[in-house]
Amino acid sequence: MATVLPRTNLNEQVYATLRGRILAREHGPGQKLSLHELAAELGVSRSPVHHALTRLVSEGLLTVKARRGYFVSPITRRALVEGYEVRLALELHAADMAVETAEDERIAELRDLLAETAASISHEDWDTANATFHETQVDLAGNELLSRFYRELSVNLMMQVIRGGRVERGEYLVTEHRAIVEALEARDRAAARDAIVRHVDTGRRIALDAIERSGGSL
Repeated sequence: MATVLPRTNLNEQVYATLRGRILAREHGPGQKLSLHELAAELGVSRSPVHHALTRLVSEGLLTVKARRGYFVSPITRRALVEGYEVRLALELHAADMAVETAEDERIAELRDLLAETAASISHEDWDTANATFHETQVDLAGNELLSRFYRELSVNLMMQVIRGGRVERGEYLVTEHRAIVEALEARDRAAARDAIVRHVDTGRRIALDAIERSGGSL
C-alpha cells in the first residue's frame, strides 16, 4: 500500500523518509532507486523526490550515474578510512581553536550533552545524542564553515548504517566522551588531541571490523 505524506514541508518529509530507509538498509547497497516509482509510492510529484535524492547524493548515501539513475552507495573500507581521516582532521583543528577561544559556558554545554549521551547509550535516540555531542564539540571552534563541513561528513551516516540501531561495546563511548570534555575544560590541547584521536580510532576500528565481517562492503 502506498505511503501518503501530508503536503506540509513536503521536501523535508520525503527526504527524511528516504534517508531513514537507507540508514535502516531497507534499500540495500547497489539498489537502484526509481524517481518515478518513489513518487508514485509516496503519493507526491517528482519534484520533492528529486530534491531528496539529490540531497542524499551530496551526503554520500546515494550515487548518481549518468543515464542510469540513483543507486544506494555501498560502504567500503576505502570510504570509511578516508571519511575517518577527514573527521579526525576537522575535530583536531576544532579542538585546537576551542582550547584557546571557547567560552566556559559553551564547554559546560558539552558536559551537559555528555550526560545525555550516557543516558541514551542503550536506546534508539543514541545516534541523535551522539551526533549532537560531536557537532557541539566542533562548534566550540566558533567557525561556521568548519561546523557545516563536519555536519555534512558521510562517515557519520555510514556508522549509523553499520550499527543498524545497535551500539557495540557502548561502555567505552561515555568514557571516551568524558575524556574529551575534561581536556577541553582544562584547556589542555595535548590531552584534547589525544582523547579525540583515541575516540575516532575506536570508531574506525569498529566500523572496519564490521566491513571485514561483511566481506569488504556493506
